[in-house]
Amino acid sequence: MGRFLPKDQAEGGSDPGDAADAQPTQPSAIADETRGDDTETIDISDTVAPSVGPHTTVTRPAHSQVTHEPSEVDAMGLDKRREVVGKSYAPSFARQATMYGIFLAVVAALVIGGKLLADELDQPPDEVEAEAVWTGNDIPPAPIDSRPAGNIPTEGP
Repeated sequence: MGRFLPKDQAEGGSDPGDAADAQPTQPSAIADETRGDDTETIDISDTVAPSVGPHTTVTRPAHSQVTHEPSEVDAMGLDKRREVVGKSYAPSFARQATMYGIFLAVVAALVIGGKLLADELDQPPDEVEAEAVWTGNDIPPAPIDSRPAGNIPTEGP
């Protein structure tokens, strides 16, 4: 792509000693300059970056010259558009319908099984003992606690 060069080297000088002899150039003039060999020099000295110093320019090919065709092969040299194993990039309609049907069958089985389990666990016991006082049994009723909730009696003084 481009190289980062000081202004004096971007203008054609390659020796650091030539910097004193070089004519100062306005940054706006460098940004608009296009060389005869279809490269453009851009002043990037106002860019905020640790590696960019004052009077730094970039020389790169002109945009009209840059045409990149995407490669047809990958990094291993194989065709990028090679066929997949099943010769299909997506599941078929039949496969999608089958998966959806299996999902609905599992959901229905869980709902029906949950309903049957709830009905089975909600049954009363087979024999219920009559423990209420009005049934006429001889079991005395439990004592009624008349204290408010949380009031714990303490041993007297």
